[in-house]
Amino acid sequence: MTELAARRTQAMLLTAVAVTGMGQTLVFAILPSLGRAAGIADIKVGLIISCSSLMFALASPVWGRTSEYLGRKPVLVIGLAGYALGTALFATAFWFGIRGVMTGMLLVTALIASRVLQASIMAATPPAAAAYMADTSSPATRTKAMGRIGAAHNLGTVVGPAVGGLIAGISLVAPLYMVAVITALMALWVWRALPESPYILQRGRPAAPFSLGNTLRSSFTAYTDRRLTDILLVGLMLFVAFAIVQQTLGFLFQDRLAMSPQQAAGGVGIAMMCAALTSLLAQAVIVQRLGWSPEAILRLAVPLMGTGVLLLLWAPDQVWVTVSVMLLGLGLGLGMPGVSSAASLRVGVEEQGAVAGLMSACPALGFIFGPVIGTGLYQLQPNWPYLLVLVLFVPLMWAVWRLRSQ
Repeated sequence: MTELAARRTQAMLLTAVAVTGMGQTLVFAILPSLGRAAGIADIKVGLIISCSSLMFALASPVWGRTSEYLGRKPVLVIGLAGYALGTALFATAFWFGIRGVMTGMLLVTALIASRVLQASIMAATPPAAAAYMADTSSPATRTKAMGRIGAAHNLGTVVGPAVGGLIAGISLVAPLYMVAVITALMALWVWRALPESPYILQRGRPAAPFSLGNTLRSSFTAYTDRRLTDILLVGLMLFVAFAIVQQTLGFLFQDRLAMSPQQAAGGVGIAMMCAALTSLLAQAVIVQRLGWSPEAILRLAVPLMGTGVLLLLWAPDQVWVTVSVMLLGLGLGLGMPGVSSAASLRVGVEEQGAVAGLMSACPALGFIFGPVIGTGLYQLQPNWPYLLVLVLFVPLMWAVWRLRSQ
C-alpha cells in the first residue's frame, strides 16, 4: 500500500468513526427532551439507554473476535448498516409516541426493542475500527493511533449535538432520521472503497474456522482476563461517571435553569459540542504531543473529570454548566486513548480484534449502569448523581496510580 493510499484509507476509517460518534452524541443530547415530549418518565428514558448499552457490551467483544475471521472491513460495514437501520426504527417509534399513536408500555417496549436491535449490530463498528488502527501501528505509536481514533469520534460529537440542537427546534425526531441517512451512505462508501486491513491480508485464512460457539465463549471469558482486568475496571469507572452526567444533563437544564424541552435540547447540544471540542483537543493535540505512557495520561485524566463534576454541583447558569462539561470532556478525551492503548499493548497482534472489542464495550458498560443510577438518584435529589461520581473517583484515583506499565 502506497503512502497516499494509506492516508486515504485512514481518512475513510476515521470518517466512519466520526459519523458513528456524531450519531451517538446527538441521540444523548436530545433523548431527555424526546422522552418528555412523548410522555415517558425520566427513569424509563434511562432504562432505554441501559438496555441498549447492555446489548452493546455483550455484542462488542463478539464482533471484535469475529473481525479476526471475517476481516475488519466486512464487520465495519455491518456495523454501519445496522446503525442506520436501528436509528430509523428508533426515530419512527418516537414519532408515533409524540403523536399519541403509541403510548405507555407499548411505546417503551418499541423504543427498547429498536434500540437493542441497533446496539447489537452497531457494536461491530468500534472494535473493527480500533483493530484496524492497531493493525497499522507499532507499539511505540499505539497511544497516538488510538488518540486519532478518539479524535475522529470526538470530531463527530462536535458536529452531532450542534446540528441536532438546531434541527430539534423544527422537529425532535428529524435529527435521528438525518443520522440514519448519513450512516447508510457511509456504509456504502466503506463497502465500495475501503481496502482490507494489511494484517488480515498478510495473515490469509485463519488457523481455525469460524465457530459462533467458540467466538461467544472466548469473547465473554475475555472479561476475566487477568492481563486486562485492572484497565477494564478503570475504563468502566470513567464511562459510568460520564454516563451519569450526560444522561442527567438534559433534566438539569430544564429544572435548574428553567428551560423548555426544546431549549434544553439546544443547551445540551452546545454543552456537549464544547465537551467534544475539549476532548478533541486532548486526543488530536495533547496526546499526540506529550508522548506519555497510557498510565501517565490516565493519572491526568481522572482529576480533570473529577474537577468538572465538582463544578457541576454548584454551576448556577448555562455558562458554568458548559465549563463543567468541558472539563469532563477534556478528562475523558485523555482517558479513552489511555485505556485503549494500555489494553492493546498487553496482548499480541493475533488478539487485537478481541481486545478492541473488549475496550469498545467499556462505554457501553458505563451506560448500562450510569443512566439508570443517574436518573434514579436525580429524581430523589438533583445533586445526588454528581455526589456519587465524586465518591467513586476516590478509589479510581488510587487505581490509576497503581496501574502497571507494559
